[in-house]
Amino acid sequence: MAEKIKNSPDYGNQLGHWFFYILLRWLGPVPAYVLLAFVVPWYVFLLRKPRREASFYLKRRFPQDGAFKRFLRTYLYIYRFGQTLIDQAAIGILGREKFTIEFPGWKELYELSQKPGGMVLLTSHVGNWKTAMSVVDDLAVPVNFLIHLEKHMEGRHFFDLSGERDKIKVIDPTGFMGGLVEATGVLEKGECVSIMGDRPFGARTIPCDFLGKPAQFTVTPYHLVVSTGADLVLLLTVRTGKLAFRIDFFYLSKDMEWDKLPKKEAMQAMLQSYVGVLEEYTKAHPYMWFNFFDFWATEEINA
Repeated sequence: MAEKIKNSPDYGNQLGHWFFYILLRWLGPVPAYVLLAFVVPWYVFLLRKPRREASFYLKRRFPQDGAFKRFLRTYLYIYRFGQTLIDQAAIGILGREKFTIEFPGWKELYELSQKPGGMVLLTSHVGNWKTAMSVVDDLAVPVNFLIHLEKHMEGRHFFDLSGERDKIKVIDPTGFMGGLVEATGVLEKGECVSIMGDRPFGARTIPCDFLGKPAQFTVTPYHLVVSTGADLVLLLTVRTGKLAFRIDFFYLSKDMEWDKLPKKEAMQAMLQSYVGVLEEYTKAHPYMWFNFFDFWATEEINA
């Protein structure tokens, strides 16, 4: 059985987070970015745990690096992560209208959400993914989030900070059959289910090569697509500048004749399509995939 995996590291304390929130509310995100540059050295220079958690990914993404170069990359990586957390809080506190959000595939995504068969909306821990989810409430149908809301992250999500938690429909993956029954039900009603593709969190997994070594990925989104006939789409975000990010849209099941394949082969084909896009994204934006555990060491989960 794989170890219990956190969705994100628990950096900082409650007082520190609220200090940043007050700074955001009164002065905006730019002073918070400046302050962050002085906070990050504490984690990089003095604490071993953040360096170790960052190294799992950085060693795979930059295998040729020596110790000093990896140390510098660790600073930049954790700083980018901190910027993303500030952006996430800023959208919740100040509103998304303060940001420039490019979404070239919005029209196609909206049209897909109008189809009667339902849609599996695949996301990943890439860029400002939580705040990107703040735009999906404009789709034609409700979006249900199959996500584990951890205790140490309570009050820090964009929907907490914006006071819109009641508008978010959450399916608990720790519930009966990992939330599969509830997720299947809402897809059959033509709604959307949003799932993180790069965290197994106790669900059954299947392997796929990623950055040079097999890793275990959750089978849940692909099982749902095969079982219900829903569309499979992927949203990835990247920070493009100060107060700006872009959401990239990928229609993974388009032109894919997965319904003509055996179930296992169909799921593997969809997974490989997703992993291929994710791998190319990490190559183009190496400091935008925020995974702080040994993704390649998780054991396969069959039950």
